[in-house]
Amino acid sequence: MDDEFESQLRAALPFTDLPEEPIPVAWRRVLRDAAERIRELEECREYYRQLTDAGQVLIWVSGADGGVEYVNEPWLRFTGRSLAQEQGDGWLEGVHPDDRAACMQSYRTAVAARRTFTLEYRLRRADGEYRWILDEGGPRHDPHGEFRGYVGFCYYDITARRAAEQELHRSLHHIQVLHEALDRVPVAVYVKDRQRRYTYGNRETLRVFGCTADELYGRGDEDFFPPATVARLHEVDSRVLAGEDSREEIEALEEDGGHRVCWEVKTPVYTDSSRTLPDSLLGISTDITWQKDLLREFEHGAHYDALTALPNRVLLLDRLHQAMVRARRRGTQLAVVFLDLDGFKAVNDGYGHDAGDRLLRVVAERMRACLREGDTFARLGGDEFVAVLEDVDPGATVPLLERLLAAAAAPVEDGENVFRISASLGIAFYGHDPEPGPEQLLREADQAMYRAKAAGRNRYVISRPARG
Repeated sequence: MDDEFESQLRAALPFTDLPEEPIPVAWRRVLRDAAERIRELEECREYYRQLTDAGQVLIWVSGADGGVEYVNEPWLRFTGRSLAQEQGDGWLEGVHPDDRAACMQSYRTAVAARRTFTLEYRLRRADGEYRWILDEGGPRHDPHGEFRGYVGFCYYDITARRAAEQELHRSLHHIQVLHEALDRVPVAVYVKDRQRRYTYGNRETLRVFGCTADELYGRGDEDFFPPATVARLHEVDSRVLAGEDSREEIEALEEDGGHRVCWEVKTPVYTDSSRTLPDSLLGISTDITWQKDLLREFEHGAHYDALTALPNRVLLLDRLHQAMVRARRRGTQLAVVFLDLDGFKAVNDGYGHDAGDRLLRVVAERMRACLREGDTFARLGGDEFVAVLEDVDPGATVPLLERLLAAAAAPVEDGENVFRISASLGIAFYGHDPEPGPEQLLREADQAMYRAKAAGRNRYVISRPARG
């Protein structure tokens, strides 16, 4: 029995230098307690080994010099390597080459300072694919507080999180680039929420409104525009927030009485895939005030005489055509009066074109003042003018014709000079028959005017008598 007990002690304590002769009785109790303690420690060691190997977390342990002494079974399964290959600095072979230097530098710095650390790096999996690892290490100490090394826990395969972070970073970068781009465009770009409150405005928007981005956020159109403009903008916004696209010309009145004309393009913005109800609207506003003003100038120049501001030949023919249509429809008469100034060429040649232009403006205004509100008085060019008189009684036109002659013959003072000219008039009447056309009617009045000149000037001649 003693021999069996002694054999068990020797087997339990193989690392001890026990004598070959029988173990003294005094030692046996001490050795038995030591063997029992060693057995308990082995059981604890096996328990914790099974505990660390049972999960999915990769666990490693290093010595005081930072060299790895142990990695758990999940680590070995993940890398497909042996414990001997991972010990020391061997584990670095599995770190992605692009991450290796930074990873080692951070690790060595933490070990030297004996502080906790967190690393993120790519570790090669057994199939050769690299996966992102979150590695958290903390210092370990013996019961006396002496530093013994590190124990680390790796939460492997954070690749999806890293991908999401990178996508978020790319998205934020794209947003930043987009904002910078929008700040460079010379048009106002803005976003409004469903309550029509501004949530974003680019640099041009802020310039137009005279505020900062923080001051713009949450404010509405009523803070920037008069009520009439606000009502118009809200009407458009309501349609866009119901799902419509909008392209509108908006005239915005200014507090100083001025106005701006903007071309507004608005589109609904959805965040849900069902696209049932817009969350906000995106607006692009281009100030086209100067284009509209220029267009009005072009249109005015295309239809009005630059010297006298009277309708030109293009506008005259259009108005004459419309007047003839109304005369046929109503069964009324109209008259076309062709006027040519007598003696104007002598003034123009003798006193210069500037004096001639001043004379033309004065005489043209005097003759225009002789007509009724709805009549047309146009300048064809040079010293030729045409009056279109609607809804006239042919027998009652003589006083009007005499007033025109008197207006043309009245003296015109120009500095030290006094100019005296006259006018020759030709008249053609039109009833409600389909013939002639505007050009023919104008020619007939022109021919009558030449007959008035031939008859001695400063008079009128009727070419086409009144007829239905």
